Amino acid sequence: MAKDPTTAREALAGQMLEDIDALVRRLEEVDGELREKVASAIKDAAGKALLQTQMNFESMMETQQAALLQAGREAAARIGNELNRSAAPVLLAAGGLRRRLVAIALTALIAAVVAGAVGGFLGFRFALAM
Repeated sequence: MAKDPTTAREALAGQMLEDIDALVRRLEEVDGELREKVASAIKDAAGKALLQTQMNFESMMETQQAALLQAGREAAARIGNELNRSAAPVLLAAGGLRRRLVAIALTALIAAVVAGAVGGFLGFRFALAM
């Protein structure tokens, strides 16, 4: 204070003002410390929440990946079974078709040989007749 107190009341008032000033300073310090602690706590909580979210996402991806792989295997097995079921009649038909084609080719060859022989015989007969 600028001057010394002259009465007890002034001395008590001065001491009270010093105590209030000390309390205000202490509150300002606590406020600053509290801000730092709250900011640190928020960062820690956000980091933990992010980590937990990432772990949950990775776990979900692993389970979904396994489910998708299983579904893909089942679909491939069904497609393979259907192809095998559909291919058997086609292969049997192809074998029968091959036999028919060979028979037609042999018939055409024999018919050509016979036609050539008949044509040669007739040509020889016409040549002698002229």
